[in-house]
Amino acid sequence: MSAPEEPSADSRKLDDLGRRLDSFERRAQATGTLPKKTRAEPNSALGSAFKLSTEFVAAVAVGGGMGWVLDDWLGTKPTLFLVLMAFGVAAGFFGVFRIARRMQAEDAAKAKDAPALKPDEDED
Repeated sequence: MSAPEEPSADSRKLDDLGRRLDSFERRAQATGTLPKKTRAEPNSALGSAFKLSTEFVAAVAVGGGMGWVLDDWLGTKPTLFLVLMAFGVAAGFFGVFRIARRMQAEDAAKAKDAPALKPDEDED
């Protein structure tokens, strides 16, 4: 049974591996055998829908939860629950509107920077 290696030996091995991988990647890109890294699209349609729905549900849940706890504590059932639930719905709509407006601005900026189609390239 061998003695465990020192952490510095592991560190040296990792550094050597990193240098070798970088060297391989540079050579592969120079010869064209490795495609250039492309930036992934930040938001998919499903991701955006999930983000918007989560924003709304979280706001409603927080408002309703706070109202329920305060109603239980103060003995004012269901007054604060309904009031804070309404505030939660309003906050949820505001949050969804804010995110949707930001996403729309990003899409407009992408469309502005995109190359225009020539009349002969237009798809019917």
